[in-house]
Amino acid sequence: MAKITYVSADYEETLPVFRAVLFVHLNNKGSISISLESKSDDPAYDVLRDDKRLFAVKYDSDSIYWQDGPRLTLDEIMDMLREDGDGNV
Repeated sequence: MAKITYVSADYEETLPVFRAVLFVHLNNKGSISISLESKSDDPAYDVLRDDKRLFAVKYDSDSIYWQDGPRLTLDEIMDMLREDGDGNV
């Protein structure tokens, strides 16, 4: 399976909607852009928005995470892509 090599984040804030997107680069030269809109009801992700910590995203080869915050594994990201159909692999 592919491994994560780089992650960045961006967002557009048009109240009341917060559209956050992660850009994930993989070691197989693939990339994923995935919306976090499906996580908008999760309080852990609200904190990222409210504290502007979204940009402090960290990663290891198998997951994306925030210090003292949520974690998304690569498997979870792939599941989100299948459900939403928003990303490019």
